[in-house]
Amino acid sequence: MLIIHGEDTTSSYKRLSEIIDSFKKNQIEVVIKDATELDSTTLRQESQPTNLFGYSKCLIIKNLLTGNKAKQKETLIDIVSKTQDVEMVLFETKKIPISTLKPFSKAKIESFDINPVIFKFVDMLRPGNTKSLLAGWNRLMVLNHEPEYVFAMIVRQIRLLIQAKSGPSYLKLSPYPKKLITTQAAVFELPHLLDLHQLLYEIDKKIKTGSSSLPIDQFLTQFFLKV
Repeated sequence: MLIIHGEDTTSSYKRLSEIIDSFKKNQIEVVIKDATELDSTTLRQESQPTNLFGYSKCLIIKNLLTGNKAKQKETLIDIVSKTQDVEMVLFETKKIPISTLKPFSKAKIESFDINPVIFKFVDMLRPGNTKSLLAGWNRLMVLNHEPEYVFAMIVRQIRLLIQAKSGPSYLKLSPYPKKLITTQAAVFELPHLLDLHQLLYEIDKKIKTGSSSLPIDQFLTQFFLKV
């Protein structure tokens, strides 16, 4: 069993895609289920090592350990922790506490945490802070951080700020990060955040469609000037 977890979902999804591709190349069927789709009967059926045609398969379950909407969650976790015959991957978009991992002592664990340098940088997103933003951006480039990853983290931060501005109850974060986001959101007006989100959407569309010859780092520089 492999457990992938952490808030750096850009990197963790990339890793998950690599794993799925690897299984498919080896003629192994990949079954992907969100925890909310499962009950104990369905899970036991999907936990069989082969499909109806006798071919090997891999079961990927998303957000079983950190999600709170799964039916019979504790029962599902118990079944998963005792399953040994099938290739299984648990994929979590949040960081899993060590206590939650105790039933999976034999599992391979891969953790994807967001680089603290990136956290400090997106915390600088605020009106009137252009000089610091550009300086921080240049430091990230010197440290060879991928612009695409920084872009994804900026999108994530703006979305969190919009959620905080709309009401703290929308934020599904632990207390300390929630406090930081709420404090940062207080210096923005909601229409400005929505405009920034729209700008990021337009940048993303131009990059993916190739409708502009500008590289992503220039797009981001322009974005920082408008924060």
